[in-house]
Amino acid sequence: MLTDHETTTRIALPPPYHLHVTRGRDTLAEAAARAPSEGAGTLVLHRAPGLLSLAVVLEPEEPLDVAQMAFCLGMVALGDALAAHCPPDRAVRLVWPDEIRFDKARLGGGRFAIAPGTGPGDVPDWMVFSAELIADRDHIAAPGAFPGSTSLKEEGFDPAEDIVASFASYMMLYFDRWTHDGLDAVTNRYLMRVDPPMLRGVRRIEGDRLVEIRPGDGGWRSPPLLEAMNGSGWRDDGGPIL
Repeated sequence: MLTDHETTTRIALPPPYHLHVTRGRDTLAEAAARAPSEGAGTLVLHRAPGLLSLAVVLEPEEPLDVAQMAFCLGMVALGDALAAHCPPDRAVRLVWPDEIRFDKARLGGGRFAIAPGTGPGDVPDWMVFSAELIADRDHIAAPGAFPGSTSLKEEGFDPAEDIVASFASYMMLYFDRWTHDGLDAVTNRYLMRVDPPMLRGVRRIEGDRLVEIRPGDGGWRSPPLLEAMNGSGWRDDGGPIL
């Protein structure tokens, strides 16, 4: 594993990103603490045996009821970054709203923080998108005993530094598409990765909810995005569940 200094110098990030490599596992909390003083583009990275964690500070211009969809943008950027650095014959998929799977096994997921006191119609002073990925499972005596999860190392992903750099670039790409082509340019890309694929019917995002219209049963409508994240089961206090 590279040292903190080697990691910082190897990851080529375009403006406005500025990278902080931290020993703390909770990059979401550290990025939120830095957000008021350091602002947009602050990217906090933690690499340790078993875990790759990152978080980026955002400063939206829209009220929270729209700005929160930046979470889906972060998930799309993460999914595309992983897909660019993995074996090509297996799929990177998303489970609404915040879990990442690779070849049907849990790889990690996304987290989100919003400046305290922000109401639905308020423009947040800052938001943080964070991701946690299972880097390896070397500490497990029998990884086969945990078939529901996998890791970057076991699946032959490219180095973490390359994934982080690609994630940062994809974030910029999708914010540009949101600005010039509308939010649908982001949410449609998100829907392309949602598991399981729909064989019949229509899946779309309405406001902050995932909606599925299926012949014969009337379909399904998710809870609001932030509520759905609170009920997600891909992680515990120690990070992604194995």
